[in-house]
Amino acid sequence: MKAIAAGVASAALLVPTAASARPADVVAPTARPAPVVTTDDSGSGFDWGAAAVGAGAAGGLVLIAAGGFAGAYRFRARVAR
Repeated sequence: MKAIAAGVASAALLVPTAASARPADVVAPTARPAPVVTTDDSGSGFDWGAAAVGAGAAGGLVLIAAGGFAGAYRFRARVAR
């Protein structure tokens, strides 16, 4: 068993790895043009419609959570009696 392990280890050391192999013709990477950034100054930058949707969703989650807590409190109060 030790002989097999020694043979495998020596073979692994003798075989060249992919990291040490170099291609015969190295091609330099080409430069890409920089992206063009444009700005839109037509509005105020704040979307009131999206803010209303987010506030409504947050309010709905608060109401659902409050209802769950109230229901759990009533259930615990009924069981404790």
